[in-house]
Amino acid sequence: MSKSTSKTPSERSKVTKRILIGVGITLVLIYIVFLFITTNFLGNNNIVTETAFKSKAYDIIESKALIVRNEEYLTSSASGVMIYDVSDGDKVTSDGVVATAYNSQEDVTKVQQINELDERIAYLKSLNEVNNSTNVGIDTLNSQINERMVALMKSVNTCDYANIGSVEQNLLTSILRKQLLTGDQKNFDDKIAELQNQRASLSAASPTGTVKAGSAGYFVSKVDGYENTFDVTKLDEVTAKDIESAAPEQISENAYLGKIVKGVNWYLLCPVTHDEATALSHADENIKVRLPSAIDGEIPAKILYVNNNSAENEKSVAVLQCNYMNDALSKLRQENVEIIVNEYEGLKISKSALHDDDITYTVKDDAGNETEKKERVQGVYVQYGMELVFKQVSIVYAGDEFVICNEKPDPGKLLNGTTVALYDKVVTEGGDLFNGKIIS
Repeated sequence: MSKSTSKTPSERSKVTKRILIGVGITLVLIYIVFLFITTNFLGNNNIVTETAFKSKAYDIIESKALIVRNEEYLTSSASGVMIYDVSDGDKVTSDGVVATAYNSQEDVTKVQQINELDERIAYLKSLNEVNNSTNVGIDTLNSQINERMVALMKSVNTCDYANIGSVEQNLLTSILRKQLLTGDQKNFDDKIAELQNQRASLSAASPTGTVKAGSAGYFVSKVDGYENTFDVTKLDEVTAKDIESAAPEQISENAYLGKIVKGVNWYLLCPVTHDEATALSHADENIKVRLPSAIDGEIPAKILYVNNNSAENEKSVAVLQCNYMNDALSKLRQENVEIIVNEYEGLKISKSALHDDDITYTVKDDAGNETEKKERVQGVYVQYGMELVFKQVSIVYAGDEFVICNEKPDPGKLLNGTTVALYDKVVTEGGDLFNGKIIS
């Protein structure tokens, strides 16, 4: 006869405690494993990335420059009312006609009217000819109109009055060509005939004399008294004190008809600090400069001299040579200038994206034996799908908030042969970052 056994209440309590303790330990282990996986494999979802794009950065020296040229006053013995045959900044030849004299203002007005009609007739004829010979589509013209509208608004907003006339003319040309292409305007024959009738009704007055250039160069209609302040053959002797004390010669309003800038070169005399002078002395002689109030963009220049022949507490002088010329530049005398000493191009990365991490790479000795090495380098973490990859960077420029990285550095600078690439998603914010980390 078998005996039945039953556990006492105290025994049942002990078993229950063991079960609860086991479940508790299991839950703790599961939680630890979860933390391990999320920390080391699934990672932190709170990362922020930016796309690596190409950009440029510059080392710039700013100065208040004095512009000097080899200038010659333009005089004439011809009497009467003058009308210029060339515009400011135009090239002229030696003995070339710069202005023509007439008996009266009425004669000048008639000549100007005839010249304006001739220009309008030639312009409309050119539109007719282009319309008959071009294969430009409507989409191209629409794009041109949009671009030239933007250019016009930019000229207005920046008060670029020197170039606004040509910008307006370019916009008008695109609009008229579109009218011809769409059939809104068949041609401009009627308008040309009307202008030709107006032209025929005017009789041109005979000139009483001409004004010719004594030398080849650029024509400028205005004089300011600084024309003879500096000898362009002795610019290597100019000091900052010379520039500061330069003053214009007193000239009566009608003493000259203008001036000729002889040759093609003109010069920027730029007072700079001694440190800036040292930087320019070590820079490539062919650089670029910006004259923001006179022209958009950059113009080429050459470092001709860096004059350090001043007192210790005075500035040095950088003499820059330029040969690009237009209407606005031909009238400059004192101007703020930005000297671009160095230009850097590469991939722009926020400084917050930079980290130090270990890179493993293989080297071979002379016998061909391979050895694995590890080295700590600077780089960025790049997101590829759900994985972070650490890439070494080669920095060519460092600003306050960003760096410019060489997109194709010398192979010897990359320990494992890879670096950040265009359009990479670079991590700028995030914790616990490491190579190979998996993010969800």
